[in-house]
Amino acid sequence: MIFLEIISLVAVFSLLFVALIFSPLGLGGGVLYVPIIYYLLGWDIQDAVVASLSLVFMVALGSSLAHSKDGYADNTVANTGRITAIPAAILGTYISGYFIHSVGEIGVKILAALILAFVFERTIRRMISGDEAGEEEISISTKTNQYRLGAAFAGTSAGMLGIGGGAILVTLNRSLLKMDANKAAGTSYLISATIVPVALLSHIILDKNIGQMIETIGILPIIIILPMALLSAFFGAKYAIKHIPKSAVTIVFLCAISLSLLRYIVDFASYI
Repeated sequence: MIFLEIISLVAVFSLLFVALIFSPLGLGGGVLYVPIIYYLLGWDIQDAVVASLSLVFMVALGSSLAHSKDGYADNTVANTGRITAIPAAILGTYISGYFIHSVGEIGVKILAALILAFVFERTIRRMISGDEAGEEEISISTKTNQYRLGAAFAGTSAGMLGIGGGAILVTLNRSLLKMDANKAAGTSYLISATIVPVALLSHIILDKNIGQMIETIGILPIIIILPMALLSAFFGAKYAIKHIPKSAVTIVFLCAISLSLLRYIVDFASYI
């Protein structure tokens, strides 16, 4: 019993720490939230996705507020992405349910690993090619269709995997529009803060398990943890914007993606 309580405390601390360190990256933390909730707390994958989306929403709100106040967000780009990302989030929820019921949890894990591998490859390629600095930002008006397609991919991922789509959106902002790290993150959060609640509501309606989750977790932990995640994200982003070099932000981003991808690979090995 004591061991289980310690594990629960470690999980809660990990969730809040992820909110803190991911806040300047443009990620809601879902790439780590789902593995933490799934592996440490032992929840099934559907419940882990719903819980992850709730936390991602808090991080997106807190971080988007911090980035917007400092001028590191583009509302025009965000509105362009939302047009396709929002309906795609609903579609992703349906796809998630289909995979879980027809293929099992392994199907969702494979999709998550593939997305993480794509984001990792694109970021590494950008670093090697030397495109991290000295580029002029590209107007969204010249890349509207490509951006909407990428945002739809992010929205689908949010509904399917509970990751908020931030990893895809940041990569899209940096690779397609050549935004700097801070602006790419802030714009990503503006989109995520819109698509995540849509994905979350879709899961609640389709999964019909919110009552059981509240009963399992309890009202008090929910009331405490969610606002703490929001505050952690807000203050983490405020500090990082002013004091952490952009190159360091990119390195932390890669480390986070690598850690999540490695955990899925280890899981896949257990099936062999």
